Formats: sequence, C-alpha cells, structure tokens
Amino acid sequence: MKKFLTKYNFAAIFIALAIIFVPSKINTIALENKPSQNSKYNSYEYVIDNYDININVNENNTFDITENITAYFNIPKHGIFRTIPLKNTVTRLNGTTSKNRAKISNLTVDNEYETSLENGNYKIKIGSANQTFIGQQSYLIKYTYNIGKDPINDYDELYYNIIGTEWDTVIGNVTFNITMPKEFDCNKLGFSSSSFGSTNNDNVNYTVNGTQISGSYDGILEIGEALTVRLELPEGYFVVPETTMNFIDYIMLAIPILFLLISIFLWYKFGRDEQIVETVEFYPPEGFNSLEIGFLYKGEAENQDVISLLIYLANEGYIKISEIEQKSLFTKSNGFKITKLKDYDGNNTNERLFLEGLFTKHASINSMTNKIMYAPFEMPTLNKILDSSNNNANEVTSNDLYNNFYTTMEKILANMNNKENKNKIFEKSASIMIVFVYLMIIASYCLMTIPPLIAYGDDTFLIPILVMTVLGFTFIIFNNNADFIIYGVGLLGVIFFSTILPALLQSQIYLIGYIIGLICVLGMIICTKYLPKRTSYGNEMLGKLRGFKNFLETTEKDKLEAMVMEDPNYFYNILPYTYVLGVSDKWIKNFETIALQAPSWYDSPTEFNTIRFGTFMNNTMASAQNVMSSKPQSNSSSSKSSGGGISGGGSGGGGGGSW
Repeated sequence: MKKFLTKYNFAAIFIALAIIFVPSKINTIALENKPSQNSKYNSYEYVIDNYDININVNENNTFDITENITAYFNIPKHGIFRTIPLKNTVTRLNGTTSKNRAKISNLTVDNEYETSLENGNYKIKIGSANQTFIGQQSYLIKYTYNIGKDPINDYDELYYNIIGTEWDTVIGNVTFNITMPKEFDCNKLGFSSSSFGSTNNDNVNYTVNGTQISGSYDGILEIGEALTVRLELPEGYFVVPETTMNFIDYIMLAIPILFLLISIFLWYKFGRDEQIVETVEFYPPEGFNSLEIGFLYKGEAENQDVISLLIYLANEGYIKISEIEQKSLFTKSNGFKITKLKDYDGNNTNERLFLEGLFTKHASINSMTNKIMYAPFEMPTLNKILDSSNNNANEVTSNDLYNNFYTTMEKILANMNNKENKNKIFEKSASIMIVFVYLMIIASYCLMTIPPLIAYGDDTFLIPILVMTVLGFTFIIFNNNADFIIYGVGLLGVIFFSTILPALLQSQIYLIGYIIGLICVLGMIICTKYLPKRTSYGNEMLGKLRGFKNFLETTEKDKLEAMVMEDPNYFYNILPYTYVLGVSDKWIKNFETIALQAPSWYDSPTEFNTIRFGTFMNNTMASAQNVMSSKPQSNSSSSKSSGGGISGGGSGGGGGGSW
C-alpha cells in the first residue's frame, strides 16, 4: 500500500511540474514574438503584437480576406490605417513580371473607419478623431480582393503577399490560414519572407490538410519585411467569368460611333465640293509661279513645291544649274551646282526668300570638310575657307545646302499656307468644322484610352500619356512634313505598346471598344481631309489645273511639236509646273523624240540630249528636296530595363501605419 501511494505521488508531482513548466515555456515563446514585451522596440510609437490572416481563395480568383490585428500603442494614438495596393506588379524568380489592377469590395471593419484612394492604394483609416489610446487595441478587417483575369497562359497561380512590405512598424505572432477552392499539388507550394526579393523561408512553418494551408512565422518581421505565398496551379484552375458591360462601357463604345456619324454629316453638309468643271488648258493659270500652282492644286504647299522654284527662277534668268562631279574621301558622284546670275528684282516675297536663302552660305560640316580636304593645307587657304563660311555666295552645291536651307523652306511654307491664302480657296465655315472634328477625335481617344488604363493599367502618368498622345495626333494631322508624321506615329506606337496594349489585353470588352474607337478615329481623320470645301474661286482654279494636268499627261507628239515651234522654251517653261502636279516623268518622256535646244540656264560637260537632261533634272530635284529640307538631328539615347516566388513579389499585401 505504501509503494502504491509512493508511485502515485511521483506521478502527481510529475503532472504538476508539467502543468507549471510547459505553459511557461509556451508563454516564453509567445513573448519572444511579441514586440511590445521586447525592450528593443520600446522606442516605437506602436507595434503589432499579433497579425492573423484568413484567406478564402475562390474559384473565380478572388480572395475573401479576414485580418485580425492586435496593435500596442506606446504613445497616444487614434488608431491604425491599412493601405492595400490596387495596382500590383508581380515579380517572379524566373525574371518574368505581370501587372494586375485589383478591386476591393464587401469591406467591413469592427471600428469607426473611413476609406480613400492614395497613390494607387486603397486606404482604410480606422479609429476616431475624438479618441486616443495607449496600450493594446484589436481590429478586425474583412474584404474581398479581386485581381481579375490571370495574365499567364501556361498555368494559374496563387501569388499573394500575406504581409506586405509597406508597414512602418514591426509585426510579431503572424499566423495565417489559406483555404483553396480545389485540390492542388503541395510540391508547388512555397513561402518566402524578409525584405523584397528574398527567397528565405527558414522561419515559415506550415501544414497542408486537404485544401487548407495553415501556418505561422517564427519571429518578428522588421519594417519593410514581407511574408509571401506562391502556389503554382494547373491552367484553368481559376475560372474567371467574362466581365459584364456597365454604363461607362456603353458610353465608351457609343460616343466614338456618334462622333463619326456627326463628322460624316458635317462633311456632307459643309465639305462636299461643287462639281468641278475641267477646262482645256495648254498653260498654267497666268500670274502664278510653280509654288503657288502647287498650293492651288493641292490646297497645301509642300516641300517639293518649294523646290520647283529652282527651275522656275532659272527660267526667269536668276540662276544657272550645272552638272558637276562631287568627291568624297573614297567615292565620286554626279551632283549639281547653282550659280546666281543676278539679284532678285521682282515683287514676290517667296521668290525673294528662296533666292536669298539659296545663296546665304552657312558652311555645313560636310562642305567644310570637303573644301579643307581637297585644298592645299596652308594656313592662308584654310583661313580663307573659314572666313568665308558665313558670307553670301554666288555659287552653292548640295553640300552647302545640307542642314542649312531648311529654315528658308519653313518660312516659305508658312507664308504660302497662311490662313489668308487658305481662306481664298476654302470656305471658312468648313475650317471651323474641322476644328470641331479635331476636338471629337481627341475626346474619342480619351474615352477609349482612359477607362482601360484606370481599370488595368498604370494610371500614375495618365495625364502625361494623354498629353503625348494629343501631341502625336497633332504631328500626324497638322503636318505634311514626313519627319513630323514619323515622329507622331513613333510616339503613338511607344505609348500604345508600353502602356495601353497591356491594359487592353486584360479585358475583352476594352479591347473590342478600343478597336471600334480606333476605326471611328481614323474615319474622323479621313473626314478632316475631305471636309475643306473649296470656294467658287478655288473650284475654278482646280478645274483649270486639272484640265492643264490632263493635257500634260495625254497630249500627242504633233501638238507638242507645234507648241515648241510657237515657243522654243515651252518645254522648259512648263517643266517646274510638272513637278508640283506630279507628271514630270511623263512630260519629259513625251519630249525624248522631239528636238530641243539646251536652255540657257543649264550647263553640262557633255553634249546636250533630252534623255540625259531629263535624268539629270529628276536626280537634281530629288537630291535638292532631300538636302534643302534636311535639318540637324539631335542625338538621343534609350535604355532598357528588365524585370518565382520572392518576398513581396506578389499581389496584395501593402502595409499600414498609425495616426
């Protein structure tokens, strides 16, 4: 009996010791993970002692999240705030990245709170402005987090920041529970913790029971440290229903279509030209140079129209055009030289500008290099070349005009295409309607671009993107200069592929709406090109020029010979006009079998014949247009940057603070 009591007394003592020792050991572990009980963190305004997250993952790739946060305030505070990211850049170990735009719904908080949007985050400010606390306070936050369609084609994934990197204090006793909608492969489940980019998982403990993942973080997360889960899933694991259209979507589709119909109506009402009556003309309308004829015919003067003044002024006796051999370091090529025969004595502003700009010699790098290279290398000769670099000259070559004449070109085009001249050949009412259509184009593009950028894209630079887009359209619509059109297309292309297309690919509705909107915008641009309605005078001049052009293209050899017999310079007098009407090749070919004398303004080292002359003039006009419209190019440089599971690399998370 004594032995029996001794045996049970020993057992009782062991149980009593266990009851005393084990809880104290558990409490010691809990205290180690409790920042408020650690003197190291006494200087913090507040700390988070417990953070329990319950994530119920739905089959449609939405998450029902419950966060139970216990904060400890070392100084008086009203409460905490929670910032949840709505724009996520997902970064994986293999270097791939993707973006999503999240939506938050079904928010409930067990305290007084208010919400706002700040810097792409959904901010929940919890607490009362009339009350502060010291010590422990608990907060329960529930919400649904929707990251939309999975952007990866080969597989689905759960990639979520259980704790984000943006908390401004330390966090202890982190526990989590994740419930998946279906079975999954446990071998493809992983966790990471610590600062952004870390793959460390030493302090994460977890178990899997069916579709439930439960675990904790053993330790304290310092400021800026995260806890992230990533689970690779088979393609089709998540079934995201197609987004239904809302009122804004219908507006986005309907407005561009309506604007296109309005543009077509405006063209029909104000832009349709009266029937053009073509008359038979053997000469261009009297009193107009070739530049002015180009303007009257096309309604807008272009570079080639200005260049045609070379032949026009040569016919007028102001310049001579000579064939020369141009040398470079390793090659030789045929070129041209233009010699001034007399100063301009007429009263046409553009002709004067052209002639003066032609012989105002600002030596280019190319011409200076060639002159120095082929000159005796003596200081007097070199000084003579340098001293004459900015003087007026009587002779110029293509090297002298390269990157120099463009300022004169721009002045002449501005003079010719001014509003006063436009109003002579186009109705003012149609011009006003064009401005209205331009505004509808801009409004349509904003409607088809802003919603997808806000919903799925990066709207941080939304205003600059729209400004650059308007600038790109301006380059395309308002300029006939090929360089500006290329700049405009390039600018729009960069914006589209870098910001707009990734957002459109997230939603079939937005993609279809953008395509429809783009078709409408192109239709409106076409309307602007045909909307200007010619005045009676403009119609009359166009009829004469069409008749003249028709004569140049279809006239018979006998008629041409008769015209040359009547006027030996007929071919040369008409030649500048053929370039602005686009029939120079046909015109020159018609005279290949007709005997012509060389014009007084043409100089060649070889015997004159029409075929060689025609080839030289075509080459000269093409070369002149290239060099006389060229302008110095600014250097630019570009840089490229590149971007599974890393700490802070998933969606969600975010952070918070106190107030």
